[in-house]
Amino acid sequence: LYLVPISIYIHSISNHNLNDNDNHNLNIMPAPTLLQTIRHTIGRALRETGQALDRVGVRGKQHAVTRRVLGDDPYIFDDHLSRHRNIMPLLSRGQPRVHDKVAFIAPCSSLIGSVEVGEGSSIWYSAILKADRCNMGCGRTEEEYQEWKNMNKDERENNDGGYDHNGSSGGIFIGNGTNIQDGCIITSVDDHTKIGDNVTVGHSAQIHSAIVEDNCLIGMGSILNPGSRVESMSLIAAGAVIAKNEVVKSGELWVGNPAKKLRDLTEQEKQRLVFQADEYIKLASSQSGAMELGGNISDREMDIVLLGTSDDEKEKE
Repeated sequence: LYLVPISIYIHSISNHNLNDNDNHNLNIMPAPTLLQTIRHTIGRALRETGQALDRVGVRGKQHAVTRRVLGDDPYIFDDHLSRHRNIMPLLSRGQPRVHDKVAFIAPCSSLIGSVEVGEGSSIWYSAILKADRCNMGCGRTEEEYQEWKNMNKDERENNDGGYDHNGSSGGIFIGNGTNIQDGCIITSVDDHTKIGDNVTVGHSAQIHSAIVEDNCLIGMGSILNPGSRVESMSLIAAGAVIAKNEVVKSGELWVGNPAKKLRDLTEQEKQRLVFQADEYIKLASSQSGAMELGGNISDREMDIVLLGTSDDEKEKE
């Protein structure tokens, strides 16, 4: 059953291409190949099968340990199976790229499509980073990816239209040491969203096709509209709404809806922005093993619990 949609999909792509002769001058991204589609479909089928088996196990366990009375629901669920996939590649829209030394990706966060997360950065609980409208499909080379990443909106629209003519949408690029806190929503429908290094994005903030430079703080519940730009060492107050195409100059504090400049930040306040980002790197690192055996207990703490000694004590010995 999982393979049935393949023939329908290929047929629709073929018909679409026949109608695209007028656009032959564009460097259009091709549709996913037959092999890519088969791999994607079979991979999904295998994952769904594994999840189905897990559900069977949960049901069997509950049935075995629960007293049954005629007429009862056959299964009582005390265990909750989460089918959430927080790293979600999309065949035609690209796949998340997470640095090997990322600080923390919360298990209930969502990275969808062409999302890039740098070293030491953290994505916290229920944050959603969604780049699902671009044409950076899975399987492109690193050179093609970097070229696409550096294109502006007009270049993508003219040179990378894609088989569904949706080329102007962009990706989401998170720098190093940046924290995207709980409940944030980041999208890139109109253009790339770029967030620099050591940026703090507060709880439930929204950033849509905007640019945030290094060492900024985006306050809780604030909104950055498409085309807006926040230059380095700036602070957007909680609840502030930055208008479309607005530019916040370096070192400024903006407040209100619509947001306006209140004043320049002091040197002490600027240093606080850097401190805030550093503290979140430490906090994120303490939770990096949350889904592993032992939870967020560090290796040092585990050694003390299991062996009664730590690595430092071993070295002294």
